[in-house]
Amino acid sequence: MIISGERDINLVTWNEAHFHQLYPLANNPKIAMNLRDSFPQPYTIHDARHWIEHNQKFNPPHNFAIEFEGKLAGSIGCDRGKDELRTNMELGFWVGEPFWGKGIATEAVKLFTQHLLDRFDIQRIYAQVYDFNVESMNVLEKAGYIPEAILKKAFIKRNVVGDIFQYVKIKGES
Repeated sequence: MIISGERDINLVTWNEAHFHQLYPLANNPKIAMNLRDSFPQPYTIHDARHWIEHNQKFNPPHNFAIEFEGKLAGSIGCDRGKDELRTNMELGFWVGEPFWGKGIATEAVKLFTQHLLDRFDIQRIYAQVYDFNVESMNVLEKAGYIPEAILKKAFIKRNVVGDIFQYVKIKGES
């Protein structure tokens, strides 16, 4: 599956063509710092294999490779809420350092958000960002997400406790 955007940005289901591009791009402590601890660091060739194989079993896909000009630039995906929270999806994304500052993440978030709202019976999509990750906050705001909450002292990274900023996009609201 391919979700096409502007400026040669596409969201593509994970496949073998991404394998040798993924682990060198993802093996960056600057990326891991902004993601949950379940994101491996260092990111190895085995982690790349596991991620691609894991994502090939989802139908419809929930995680996509972000491609820019035909090259792997990052990843975007979602987790659907369970039980009474099933009308929620949590959004996550990252873009490799060589692609920072080019508007790729903003375009990918816009594309993926529209895809989720069109394809799934959900009411809201939210994303959580660590307080020091101003760049991702800017991406979400440019993509039409609004600040919803600040979860005080909600995470710990490198033995520092911080706040999580939560952003939301509600179906039917612009």
